[in-house]
Amino acid sequence: MTMGEKPRLGELLLGTEGLALLRLAFTGDEAMRDARVTEMRDLLAHLDDPDLAAALAAPEYDLKSGYALWSKTYDAPLRLFSIEEPAMQALFDMLDPGTVLDAACGTGRHSVELVRRGHRVVGVDRSETMLEKARAKLPDADFRVGDLEALPADDHAFDAVVCGLALVHLPDLHRVMAEFERVLHPGGRVIVSDVHPFLTLLGWQAQFRTGSGDAGFMRLHRHMLSDYTKAAAAAGLWVRSLQELPLTKESAVTVASERLPEANRAAWVGLPGVVVWEFGKP
Repeated sequence: MTMGEKPRLGELLLGTEGLALLRLAFTGDEAMRDARVTEMRDLLAHLDDPDLAAALAAPEYDLKSGYALWSKTYDAPLRLFSIEEPAMQALFDMLDPGTVLDAACGTGRHSVELVRRGHRVVGVDRSETMLEKARAKLPDADFRVGDLEALPADDHAFDAVVCGLALVHLPDLHRVMAEFERVLHPGGRVIVSDVHPFLTLLGWQAQFRTGSGDAGFMRLHRHMLSDYTKAAAAAGLWVRSLQELPLTKESAVTVASERLPEANRAAWVGLPGVVVWEFGKP
């Protein structure tokens, strides 16, 4: 496979089987291991069949065009929302009512919960099509087009900053953490969720369906947990709490989910899927 060439379906399925086999290596479940080996042999024997030899059909999009398409289906339940939202909302419950920035707010899923808890919300996102959905939900909120690395907000304007599953889209975390610190009151909090680096290191991307049902994806950047802490510390923020949330059967959705359900569960369920940070500003 040359650089830039998409992987074939058969390769992705073999990768799932291999990951499952590694995780089963010391569980004592010999029948499960045997099943994985049997399926791998079958895949290898048919790797040149047209369906397995086909390259991944989903095209890759940049952030602007990708989110314009994704906005049509973004409010449908997405695979990581079910494990991310309860942890985020528990942290929202700990905030006193105030003025909150929802950075990379998308269609306003966290903004709705913040307003419900008595906060005044300012939402920022680079996608106007996503913001149109947010404004329809919360017509009295303040939604602005803007970039995470150059937020359209005054210094010390917010009691808290919230950012959900977005920092993996940035190549570097230092500028965004500096911006979060800049717009935050002294004593304020930053609450961030993101795709866990374990998944990005194993090749997960931001996959989505368009309104017409076609698939697409946007490439994710790999940030280790230490990258978040280094960027936060450089900006003058400190870690209040950290949660690493495991994938469930419902959230472990991959190209193998339907074709190889047992292998998919053995490979992915229980791996860290989402990281949730709470930072403080002195």
